[in-house]
Amino acid sequence: MGRFAVIDIGSNTIRLVVYENRERAPYVIFNEKVFCGLGLGVAESGKMIRRSIVKATRTLSRFSILLKKMDVKDYRAIATSAVRDALNGRQFVADVKRETGLDIKIVSGPEEAKLSGNGVICAVPRATGIIGDLGGGSLELALVHEKNVSRETTLPIGPLQFQDKRGNRIPSAKTKIDEYLKGVGWITEEQGRKFYAVGGSWRALAHIHMLETKYPLINMHNYVIPVEEIIDLAKRVSKMTEQDLKKYRAHISTKRRKNLPLAALVLWRLLKILNPCKYVVSAFGVREGILYNEMEPEVRKQDSLIISCHQVAKMTGRFPDHGERLYKWIDGLFENETEDHKRLRLAICILCDVGWRGHPEYRAEKVVAEVLYGRLGGVNHTDASLIAMALYVCYGGTTSRVKQVKTARSLISSEDMLYARRIGLSLRLAQRISAGTSEGLKLVKLVKSDKFLILSVKPGMEDMVNELVAQRLNSLSKFLDVDYKLTTGL
Repeated sequence: MGRFAVIDIGSNTIRLVVYENRERAPYVIFNEKVFCGLGLGVAESGKMIRRSIVKATRTLSRFSILLKKMDVKDYRAIATSAVRDALNGRQFVADVKRETGLDIKIVSGPEEAKLSGNGVICAVPRATGIIGDLGGGSLELALVHEKNVSRETTLPIGPLQFQDKRGNRIPSAKTKIDEYLKGVGWITEEQGRKFYAVGGSWRALAHIHMLETKYPLINMHNYVIPVEEIIDLAKRVSKMTEQDLKKYRAHISTKRRKNLPLAALVLWRLLKILNPCKYVVSAFGVREGILYNEMEPEVRKQDSLIISCHQVAKMTGRFPDHGERLYKWIDGLFENETEDHKRLRLAICILCDVGWRGHPEYRAEKVVAEVLYGRLGGVNHTDASLIAMALYVCYGGTTSRVKQVKTARSLISSEDMLYARRIGLSLRLAQRISAGTSEGLKLVKLVKSDKFLILSVKPGMEDMVNELVAQRLNSLSKFLDVDYKLTTGL
């Protein structure tokens, strides 16, 4: 269960990702991407060009050295569209093995689609719909449902397929893309499903949408774009020139901008056929699919959100195993709760001690930033914002003038803000009574009736409730619109 690495040799880029372990929500301890353009010219000549091969080999040599320096012995290196399609692909793999010692597996198109699907499932276990992973040389499509991947399909319509050796766009791109898409009969049968977009170029499109709409976050993962807006954006960008795209040079690299119009063209033509009910950006794909496959079956069943919250609590909290006890202690205040909300409440309870190391005057703001800009697994932007606002209330936050607080508040509904406030005030009371310990909570019990919020104390332990505890009990009861009572006896 030590460090595990994935080397992804794509048609456009080569990336090394090193994970701390193969647990359900492992931390990424190293991530590097290099544009090598192995797919450039393959459609035209059938071979990878020499300058791309030289750059790729040097990049892989560096990655091999880094793996040794980081003492990473367990890795998987895969090559996708460009290497599997090129006439000199197998020779390239053999040469890299000789020069760097890396063992590279050339994966088929359906295998790549399966890995992409598993990558989405790794991030969103309940994902249901169609995944599309656009690389430099190919588009992989698959259906995901109940943690299974089916109908794995690959199409040679990545942006590099429609460029010559010099990177110039060929004139027949739209016609060829439409022809390939029409040949996939099953996608018309699955119209109206969610669509999960995977791949760097489509994330770049999402970044443009964020800029245009002044979206307050820049995290692409689980970013939802209205379908009509992404279709319009893809159509517009597909007709842009490199000069047009220079206005995004501060946000999107030159090499990514070069391929963006063709990537947008593929997306536009695909979405016209799919007509999805929702468009979701996934930052997880092939690499996370490999990681997911390497996990033990029991590990895959775990909730990545809850696991990642426990990891954060262990690193930053005083009493990391206190969360479940808090969750049960406030349970009586949350009748008719949905399963999704129960899951978020548990996550909040696990995280409620993580801000204590901060300065008392800034703890509330600090914990919002850590959640909103952190790497919690298994949540979308709305969920993360709800968690952040509940913890903000828990730490006594009162103002929304701070940027991250304004951001989190803007991404949740008024109803969810009330829910977050109920959790935050409940935990604020619990933490004051118990001093953050599960043993302290065993001495008191919280019960709500139609008219009262009742705090019962174990006989002989009445001094547990002081003026500060009473103040927080009063704040919670006012929020719940009931009076409070103090009683003795559990």
